[in-house]
Amino acid sequence: MKSERVFAGNWWCVLALLVAMAALQALPASVRALLRYAPQALEQGQWWRLLTAHAIHLGWMHAALNAAGLVLCCALADASWTPRRLLARMAFLAVTVSLLLWIFSPETPDYVGLSGVLYGLIVWILLPAILARRDVAAAIALASVFAWLGWQSWAGPAPREEALIGGYIVTQAHWFGVLGGLMGALSRLGVAGAVPRR
Repeated sequence: MKSERVFAGNWWCVLALLVAMAALQALPASVRALLRYAPQALEQGQWWRLLTAHAIHLGWMHAALNAAGLVLCCALADASWTPRRLLARMAFLAVTVSLLLWIFSPETPDYVGLSGVLYGLIVWILLPAILARRDVAAAIALASVFAWLGWQSWAGPAPREEALIGGYIVTQAHWFGVLGGLMGALSRLGVAGAVPRR
């Protein structure tokens, strides 16, 4: 029963996030421009953009694809992913992606979207299942994610995909999300391993 309550809480949490994403997408473009990632704005102290850039999107199709990805992440998450942890980890990944973009990809002029966070969530969810339970399905899914990112980095983003979302794809943000997910998953496993068993 406890795990069922946790999952129900996660779905209500995800529903609230989806409503918030839709509300933000409905804002005028001039307002959304104040929320996107922009290095020059960060240099002027507009730190909220580290977080808010991941909550807005290029267009409704971009938002819908990321919404579907968030639902998928929630479906894959186990009972340890309470609403509070989900939100905290998403915030951690969002800030991590933004900071790494700012530091290591200064040529990126702007960025919006949840995809970097979603890649981080996928890794954070699947890696513990692979290492702790030897979950073959999780291993195949994670290998597919890395294969896709590797292909995207080598061949470049597909023009058809960029046309679909209405803008260019920042592959670096996806890799930075993966890095954040790796850090989170490994730290979670380290904490779990440090707790003495009774």
